[in-house]
Amino acid sequence: MVNLFRIGTAVSEIGRAREIIGIVVKYGFNDWVSKNGLGKYLVTKKRLTRIGKYNTWERVRMAIDELGPTFIKFGQIMADRPDIIPEPLRLELSKLQDEAEPMSDDIAIKAIEKELKRPLMTVFREFDCINIASASIAQVYRATLQTGEEVCVKIQRPDINNKIELDLNLMEYFAGRMQRNNPEMEAIDVLGVVKEFGKTIRKELDFMHEAANIVRFRHNFEGDPDVYVPKVYSEYTTEKVIVEEYITGIKISDTEALIEAGNDPVLLARKAVRTIFDMIFNHGFFHADPHPGNIFVLENNIITFIDFGMMGSLREEQLFFLGKYALGYIQRDPHSMTEALLLVSGKRHFSQKRELEFQIGEMMAHYRYLPIEEMDFGRVLQESIDIIVKFGLKIPPSIYLLVKCLATIERVSVTLYPGIDFVDEMQPYAVALFARQFDPKTITREVFDSLKEYYRLVMELPSELNEIISKIKEGKFKTLIEIKGFEPLVEEIEQTSNRVSIAIVLAALIIGGSIISQQEDIRWIGTTIFILAGIFGFWLLIKLLRRGKY
Repeated sequence: MVNLFRIGTAVSEIGRAREIIGIVVKYGFNDWVSKNGLGKYLVTKKRLTRIGKYNTWERVRMAIDELGPTFIKFGQIMADRPDIIPEPLRLELSKLQDEAEPMSDDIAIKAIEKELKRPLMTVFREFDCINIASASIAQVYRATLQTGEEVCVKIQRPDINNKIELDLNLMEYFAGRMQRNNPEMEAIDVLGVVKEFGKTIRKELDFMHEAANIVRFRHNFEGDPDVYVPKVYSEYTTEKVIVEEYITGIKISDTEALIEAGNDPVLLARKAVRTIFDMIFNHGFFHADPHPGNIFVLENNIITFIDFGMMGSLREEQLFFLGKYALGYIQRDPHSMTEALLLVSGKRHFSQKRELEFQIGEMMAHYRYLPIEEMDFGRVLQESIDIIVKFGLKIPPSIYLLVKCLATIERVSVTLYPGIDFVDEMQPYAVALFARQFDPKTITREVFDSLKEYYRLVMELPSELNEIISKIKEGKFKTLIEIKGFEPLVEEIEQTSNRVSIAIVLAALIIGGSIISQQEDIRWIGTTIFILAGIFGFWLLIKLLRRGKY
């Protein structure tokens, strides 16, 4: 039975693929399209847009902007990955804004009622039918619950999930072709990056995930008088709609309004920095996008965050990396900084360690005569990561989120109070973390965990050996041998087999067509088959002769 859904999906993919390649060609990347064997099948011949006044990276950013929400989100994430893309492109991608034309308020309200499975006014006493914010994935409204609490209601755009899934499938397809046709990109693992991005954006599409982030964040700062976390109303939250407490504070970047309201910018700068350090060093769970639009100030200098869609989590060894790196930075010790960087990259024993340490030392020499309080910690950390990336070392994605978080909050705090000593505020946290690493309880726990692993190994080894011996006796023991470097040969064999199959089919069609053409009443059918098969066979022959593969 024909799967109509799959046919519909395939048609949608072809249509969207034509649109994507059309935009890529429009911004002058037709060479890339041709190189990857796509243009001749999917792009009609159109006059290229005059784009000579823009450089390559600007055109990449403009193309991504036009491609829509999935690609914009991808570009924003890539802007925080200097290990993958060159610096000029990274700077261009950082200009991408997640904005969109508002969808019809009537459509949004119907979507909210559909998700809540009840009429709007049975949940809300008041509902402002004009949106207060609109992004590519969702739209936000202000409302009042029947119980009197003011809330904001965020609703996903209808069918955005299917559109993003369609784009993700195509991105994986294009990434696979790029990797095959551009061997020099193999080290980057473009396909792996796209799949990783797919996991990230699918989490953002599930508002239950964001609600869980808020609950966890609220629990972490429970009882902290300096931080307020908005409440999430789980009874009205689904995968596509989330209802949160409405925050009426002042944006942390509006210094004049803060002073007029009686807040202290110096105190706020220190609180903002310390709150981020609490998230990172004490909880290992942090707001990954603390830009001024996501931080508000309430009465009495209380800080509150919004938009918990993008959060970062750190494993214990990543926390230890940060503590060790921060102390090395404070002491201007390239050796400690290098040790920390190798720790987080998973390369404790690195053959080029001395050269890496020399490069870190040279980088720190640029700041030799600058007081530590005037140095930019986020920038130095970014430069350090740039250096180890050049040595072919990999950094976990969560560390890039961490760098972004620290750099962003450092800029926010300096705007409030230019004289803030970012490193001085961080030092107590780094020292406490470093001391925790060598705490007797921590060491005892690690030793105990190791002993348990050895005990399990000793206890399970005899049974494992018996199972192997039994399988050998029964002839069921199999060994898997993986031979690298034969991928091109396998691909060539597959291509050859495909050509042979096509040739056999063509020969059968030509012979069949000539036989059918002998019958008077259906001669036209045989003649048509014969001519079409002949044309296609001749085209295939010309193609092989041009490539010199015959």
